[in-house]
Amino acid sequence: MAEVVSFLMKSGFIPKTENRKQKTAFLFFLLAAILAWGCAPQPPGPPSQARVVQVIDGDTLVLAGGKRVRLLGLDAPEMAREGRPAEFLAHKSKAFLAHLAQGKVVRLEYDHLRYDHYGRLLAYLFLPPNTLINGELLRQGLARVYFHAPNVRYRDLLLAAQTEALNARRGIWQKALHQDEPYYLANRHSLRFHRPGCPLAKKIAPANRMQIPSLKQAYLEGFSPCRSCKP
Repeated sequence: MAEVVSFLMKSGFIPKTENRKQKTAFLFFLLAAILAWGCAPQPPGPPSQARVVQVIDGDTLVLAGGKRVRLLGLDAPEMAREGRPAEFLAHKSKAFLAHLAQGKVVRLEYDHLRYDHYGRLLAYLFLPPNTLINGELLRQGLARVYFHAPNVRYRDLLLAAQTEALNARRGIWQKALHQDEPYYLANRHSLRFHRPGCPLAKKIAPANRMQIPSLKQAYLEGFSPCRSCKP
């Protein structure tokens, strides 16, 4: 005990005092605090598997227990809200996700960032044995890729699924390739592309700015449309 006390004093953990009882009492207090902290129940981490109890839209669902999950790597058409009508195929996207996942136990995989600013889990969802739900939505043309670095683990796989749907003009790609600008400006860092006159495009750092001649090329390279100028 004396050796431990001496070490902790030299390290600055125990105040220097000539009173041995004070030293020993402080040591026991410190050890008790450490043990109490180590034995305290830690909050549970995000689940590795869970049952889906509700589908909100084509990219958001609810797990048993109430936790909301935002599917990583994609953006589905928006449902009607705040007086705005539903986007093209929004209901079909939601119905397809419900068909795949509603009432089923799914496996969840995570990337570098596990939560968004709304507190939703960010995850890739798998059905047994190894079907990536995120990819199936893209393959059916019921969503478009929407990457947020550093969460890009399955970027190549998801982009390939989108490319398949785009080339087949499946789902949203029946309408999404109508081009009304001579070119577009893309941001290599954010992976977004903009109309030439978009105020956000003007803020792109020169090192990250690139000009893309067509909508199709922008999507094939994994860029997503700006939500402000909506190219």
